Amino acid sequence: MRVSRINILFYSSLVGIYILLTGLVLSLASCGGSNLKNPVSEDVTTEEDSEATDGIIELTQVSSVKEPEQVSDLDVQITVTKKTVKPGENVELTASLKGVRGTSVTLNWLNITQFGELSASSENPVTWTAPQTLNGENVRVEVIQLVVTVISEVVSVGSSGIETDTQIFTDTKNVLLTVRN
Repeated sequence: MRVSRINILFYSSLVGIYILLTGLVLSLASCGGSNLKNPVSEDVTTEEDSEATDGIIELTQVSSVKEPEQVSDLDVQITVTKKTVKPGENVELTASLKGVRGTSVTLNWLNITQFGELSASSENPVTWTAPQTLNGENVRVEVIQLVVTVISEVVSVGSSGIETDTQIFTDTKNVLLTVRN
């Protein structure tokens, strides 16, 4: 009986060591990435190769593709229905942006001189309503500002992994509105 207990302990120790070594080898073999060819590289891949084997599609690399241009200045235009109004009249202001590549665009309309009233501060278009009276003045000038903020996030895959680049662009435009009796 004593011999069989020793044999059982010996074989169970061998099985434990075998399981431990197998786990260690599998763990080491899986470190460092896959042994499959990774289709993502520093160059942009755009065309599919027509030959596919075992469900894997190989991509051909095209190195002549340019990276998108970075925005340096925003091209903001404001359209105003009238620049000169009578007391109580409405003016519609509309903002437009050209050539903007961004994940978030924010418009903020500001009534700088607090003369008259804006319908909203972050919508497009907005309406400005002139006050009903000029309080004894013949002419009054209102200043409306538009602050445009564009957030652009670019995600790219390089040799060192996934890289993100966030850029924030802002532009301020002034609109002068005249109220005359």
